[in-house]
Amino acid sequence: MTLGDRPMLLRANVVMEPLVDSWYAWPQLISPATAARNVAKKHLPIMRSYVQARAVHVAACQNPKMKGGPFIDYPDDRTQEVKALLLQTSESRAELLALSQAIDELNQLLAAHPPGAPVESLYGRVPDALKGYVELVSDAHNRPSFRLFEPLLYRSKYYDKRAQSVSLWLTHHHERPFVLSTPRLPALHPGSLHLPLSFDSEALDALGRMRFEPS
Repeated sequence: MTLGDRPMLLRANVVMEPLVDSWYAWPQLISPATAARNVAKKHLPIMRSYVQARAVHVAACQNPKMKGGPFIDYPDDRTQEVKALLLQTSESRAELLALSQAIDELNQLLAAHPPGAPVESLYGRVPDALKGYVELVSDAHNRPSFRLFEPLLYRSKYYDKRAQSVSLWLTHHHERPFVLSTPRLPALHPGSLHLPLSFDSEALDALGRMRFEPS
């Protein structure tokens, strides 16, 4: 019998880290609208800042008072990899960036609209990227606002499961860079394995079950 024929359990210290665009997949990176805002307003600026002034990030990450700040936490120089990820994200997520820009434009449009005035006339001025995905409303203070039809966004071009992946690695402690400000670059952990699988992959379900059921 070969090793591959034996039922085996997944080791308890295997970390299965979900990623979106090589960043830790916290909930706001799943929904298209909040993902658009995070990519445009957080990920790209953090990566640009690192490429332009890596030393600032290194110094900030060594200061406990700056823990959780917008600084990429790599002690070694990863400038070229971050630069490559920056370029890749800007190109592959162009639609998502257009969605974020449209949200900015709609916010500006509504801010200039008189409180209490009907909002129906504004539908024709909704940015193209948002047409069909928003409802214009008035809030409790009669100020113009909007709400997004999230189910429609999940069925639109703005939801791209190809951005999803999973990183597998072994851990012997619980220390790791702050997940919300540090992209998960290759070789972050020695021997890590990157799986280009979406989160609804049956393969990931099977792998997860192997923590409890040999397979």
